[in-house]
Amino acid sequence: MNSIIFVSGIPGAGKSTFIWKRYFDRGKYYILDMAAESMRRFGDLEPLKDENYGEKRLSIINKMVDKGIFALFDGKDLVVEYNIIGEDQDEFLDLLQKANQLGFRTELISLAVELEEAERRKKLAGEAYFFSEELVSDMWMVLENILENYHLNIQLEEIASFKWQNVKVQLFKKQAGEECVYFFLEEGEHYLGFKSIEDYQNEELGDHMLLYPNCGDALHAMMSRYGFENFFLLSMSEEFKPVLEQYLSKQKDISLWKLFLN
Repeated sequence: MNSIIFVSGIPGAGKSTFIWKRYFDRGKYYILDMAAESMRRFGDLEPLKDENYGEKRLSIINKMVDKGIFALFDGKDLVVEYNIIGEDQDEFLDLLQKANQLGFRTELISLAVELEEAERRKKLAGEAYFFSEELVSDMWMVLENILENYHLNIQLEEIASFKWQNVKVQLFKKQAGEECVYFFLEEGEHYLGFKSIEDYQNEELGDHMLLYPNCGDALHAMMSRYGFENFFLLSMSEEFKPVLEQYLSKQKDISLWKLFLN
């Protein structure tokens, strides 16, 4: 399944270096790097410093949106150098939730570095250093537009919802072209969790949300994850009814399922 990977850290933490070393495979990843796009198209970073958002700066934003959308439909993962700054955090978490609701797996990798070392790196880079923090609003526009355009090109349908320990769990059908897959998530579920660089290097990230080729597999996985106790059906589509009936026919504890269907 597609992932959107965010790499965050203070200025000088080495975000750009980490990204280009870790996600160099262009066949698997598309890196949303506005500075690199500006250098490639115009030979310098001046368009990104245009506070009036002139033609060049807007053209970079639009090009990044187009490339990001095509990358997702090509099955690539998006990699973003992104900084969470103060009041931007709530909006950032909303964006992660929106991505999850569209069937994307999201990861947030936080790079840690001593402040003195970060300052040393910035001084060493000199005028060539460019603060990604200055592009937070631009990157926000790019990601919002990528997700909105992606949503317009897929069909997303909630086919069932359940209540489990005061949490609403939703089962979705996602169709893009001829491909049809299913996934489930908890309402308000945002992201896998914060990972330090040490965690990322020493362990594999768990797959918190998976795509399934059919509704039956998704239902089975959901029941395996949550168990039967305190799990109640809230709503379901006509498509889901025969799938649920087939699943229930294989269960031995009929009284439990009568409670489940109430």
